Amino acid sequence: MGDLIHLKGLKVRCIIGIFEWERKRKQDVILDLSFPTSVARAAQRDRIQDALDYKRIAKSTIAFVEKSSYQLVETLAERLAQHLIEKFGLPRVRLSVSKPGAIRGSQNVGVEILREATAENTERIYFSFGSNIEPLFNIKRGLESLDRRFGISSLSHLYETSPVGGRRGQPSFLNLMASVGTSLDPISIRQWIIATEKKAGRKRSKDRNGARTLDIDMVLWGNLSGHFEGFTLPHPDITQKAFVLFPLLEIAPNLVIPGLERPVVELAHSFKAKDQKIRQIRNLPPSTFRTWPVIKGWEAMK
Repeated sequence: MGDLIHLKGLKVRCIIGIFEWERKRKQDVILDLSFPTSVARAAQRDRIQDALDYKRIAKSTIAFVEKSSYQLVETLAERLAQHLIEKFGLPRVRLSVSKPGAIRGSQNVGVEILREATAENTERIYFSFGSNIEPLFNIKRGLESLDRRFGISSLSHLYETSPVGGRRGQPSFLNLMASVGTSLDPISIRQWIIATEKKAGRKRSKDRNGARTLDIDMVLWGNLSGHFEGFTLPHPDITQKAFVLFPLLEIAPNLVIPGLERPVVELAHSFKAKDQKIRQIRNLPPSTFRTWPVIKGWEAMK
């Protein structure tokens, strides 16, 4: 069993109960929650930025429960577990909901449940990361955020790539591809991307090909295909940009791209833009990304 974060004794007032007076007056419920995390990374450097944002989870839990109006604590527990799994992309949640004084002579009455994200509501998401302003530092921070939020499933090597478009004289980019499994919807993921880029100092401008601290693109979201507010899936750069296609080839060569109905390896074989230079950086294999603090180069960029 992995590491766990606990939130215990969270007291929230809400409408809960079957009697008429209970439908009119809020009562206290007591919540205990546990969810998986990786304590090692935060403990290693003793930094709040490396820890799971349990304050945000607590605030979301309080807001959800305060607005609820269920008759049964069983229903409240089920709906809250589903809310937390979907909103935060958690693989599992253990929680208890108890109602003080519900039965005479008992301190409280409650239920405890364990719920996991199911295959039915979990999708494989692929992200392209790129930077040419302090690229080691910014890609490192972006991946740490991704891992804390979703848990990285697969990761490509770093690739050094030539700038495509934009002003002449730009430094080369570093790029990679990462995948996660999550039950979050694409809009919520897009919001996470914007927030993460902003934390890295990303300033958006009309120059779509200019230098940037951190660029994160959602490349694929399961079998979803279409135009959405602010993005398109699958991302059109899969077929047009070497810095997206070839890192994706490394971790998912046989993946069939929705809408194109062609596997990644076939798209790579027919890629024609020979002017786009790309080089895999072999001395930083993906396995080393789990131990950033001891990597020469990455450590120097802290």
